[in-house]
Amino acid sequence: METEENKTTTAPVPAPAPTADACDRLQAARQFAEQQYEKLRHATADQMESVLNYTDQARKQLNEGWNVTCDKARELHKAGEAYVKENPTSTVMGALGVGVILGLLLGGRR
Repeated sequence: METEENKTTTAPVPAPAPTADACDRLQAARQFAEQQYEKLRHATADQMESVLNYTDQARKQLNEGWNVTCDKARELHKAGEAYVKENPTSTVMGALGVGVILGLLLGGRR
């Protein structure tokens, strides 16, 4: 066992004081990092604006395309209804023929 007399206590060694050259280099590194951060922030903002403009244009084109498609679908629906009203017999016979053909194809051999 150690006694209290044998224990030696050493004081912590203080860190050396920074030199003026080290402080100058640290300040230069800090300024460089700030400049790079600002450049990156501005470049990111510019890219974000470009992406927002592109997505806005794409959204407008999609909406226009959707509207055109809906208009054409309405026209085709009206034309189909008019044809069925004018030709009910041929429409029913055509539907019957398509149903028989699909039934034969999908029914397989039993």
